[in-house]
Amino acid sequence: MIALLPRVVSLRFGGWRSPQRWFVGFLAAGFLVLLALIEITFRRFPSSLVSSGTGPKANVAIWFGSDGAGLFYMGLGAVYAALYLWVSAQVRPSENAWRVGAMWGVVSGAVWMVVTAITDWIPDISVLRPLSLLVVLGSPVIAGVLAARAGESVRDRTLAGFWCGVVSAVLIAGSIVGLDNAFATTLEHSRWMHDPTCPQAAGSALAGCEIGDDLGFVDVELTLIPLVWAGLGAIGGAVSLAFADRAVSPRTRERADVSSGGVGASRKTAVRAPIIFGFMLLTLFVVEMILKLV
Repeated sequence: MIALLPRVVSLRFGGWRSPQRWFVGFLAAGFLVLLALIEITFRRFPSSLVSSGTGPKANVAIWFGSDGAGLFYMGLGAVYAALYLWVSAQVRPSENAWRVGAMWGVVSGAVWMVVTAITDWIPDISVLRPLSLLVVLGSPVIAGVLAARAGESVRDRTLAGFWCGVVSAVLIAGSIVGLDNAFATTLEHSRWMHDPTCPQAAGSALAGCEIGDDLGFVDVELTLIPLVWAGLGAIGGAVSLAFADRAVSPRTRERADVSSGGVGASRKTAVRAPIIFGFMLLTLFVVEMILKLV
C-alpha cells in the first residue's frame, strides 16, 4: 500500500496543468510566509499569545501555557492552510471563473498591502484606508461582472467572487502580520496608542496586545472573506445581467438561459468543493468561538 502512494501522488499532480500548479503553488507560498511571520511574531512579542484573538485571555494560553499556545496556533494555521490548498487543488483549468477571480484577488490584496504599508509609515494620510477598502470590496463585484459578461452561469459568477476571496484572504492575512511586525515601533506611537482595545498597555506590551488582536482578525477574515466575496460576486453578476437584459430580445434571452442551465448542470463538481470548504471553515470557526480559542 505504501509503495503505491508515490504513484498515486504522481498521477494526481501529473494531471494538473500549468495554471493550476501556479495557483496552488502561489497559495502554498502565501501560507508558508504567513506561518513564518506568525512564528516570528510569537518570538518577538510573546504577550501576543495571551491575547491572540478578538479579545484578551483566550483559553488556549490558560489551558496550555505560552509554549503550548504557540504550537496550538501554528497548528491551527496549518489546518487553514490545508483547507485552502485542498479547495484550490479542485479548480478546473478549463474554467474561466477562477482565473478572473484570482486576478482580482491579487489586485485587492496588493492594494490592501500597499495602502496599509503607506498609512502605517505615514499615519497622517490614514484617509487612504477607506479608499483601499472600496477596492477590496469592489474586486469580487467586478469579478462577478466580468464573469457575467463572458456568458458564464450563475454558479460561475459566484465562483469568481469566491476565488477572488480565497486569494484576497491569504494576501491580506500575510500583509497584516508582516506590516504589524515591520511598523510595530511606529504604530505604538500612532494608531495603536489611541486604540481602546488595549488601554492599559504600553511599549512592547501594547504591541503584543494589538498584534494578538490582529491575529484574531486574521482568523476571522480567513474564514469569512471567501464566503462573503462569493456573495458579492453573485451580486455583481446579477446587476450586470440586469442591465444587459434590457438590450436582449426575449427569444435570445430564452436561448441563453437554456444554455446557461446546461453548462451549470455540468459544473456541479466545481461548486461542490467550495461548499464543503465553506462548511468546514464555518464549523471550525463556531468551535473556536464557543471554546474561546481565539
